[in-house]
Amino acid sequence: MRKKLEISLVRTKVYDLLKEEILSGEIHLGQRLNVRKLSEELGISPTPVRDALLALSADGLVRVVPRVGFFVTELTENYINEIIESRIMVESFCLKKYFDEIRNSPDILKLYDEVKKVIDTENRKLFDESDEVLHMLIVKSSSNKTIIDFYEKLWDKIDLVRHLNKRYLDSNKEHLSIIESILKNEKESAIKFLLRHIENVKDETLKNLKTSKVTK
Repeated sequence: MRKKLEISLVRTKVYDLLKEEILSGEIHLGQRLNVRKLSEELGISPTPVRDALLALSADGLVRVVPRVGFFVTELTENYINEIIESRIMVESFCLKKYFDEIRNSPDILKLYDEVKKVIDTENRKLFDESDEVLHMLIVKSSSNKTIIDFYEKLWDKIDLVRHLNKRYLDSNKEHLSIIESILKNEKESAIKFLLRHIENVKDETLKNLKTSKVTK
């Protein structure tokens, strides 16, 4: 029993490490992940490495090619479209149904200040942080564990493609419009701004995906 627990803990640590390296770009998109090589580098047996890669595959961050091996997911137009459709489905539903919970959240005013700070500083890291906080706030205000768990997995995929959204200052202005509508208790306007924002992110992401493929 104790041995199984130790293996499980190692698998979790390997999963967290590889996930962080994939999302940070330290491990490149499309890169092959050799189980034996990774196990040697980490000083562990291949089993927890393989288990961690299978878990990352279930999350959509790694793909398994039968009889070939594991590869970090490559970005495609279809992959991005699926992420966007999922975002629209979850975020617009939560904003509409749990609007009052979002508006009355103690975090909304603090977030408003953070978004305005991005305008003053033009700081990309600060934008990325407030971006996650805003969209997570919309979803987590539902207090629906099933929805939240799904969205947290989806956010990993969003994080994987966020570098393709170069128009972060425009996105930040869109965040401001969403928050101001929420604070003014204008639900329909907030939903309209949210949908427009996500569509703009999709257009920018797909445009830069095509550009990155041309320049390779």
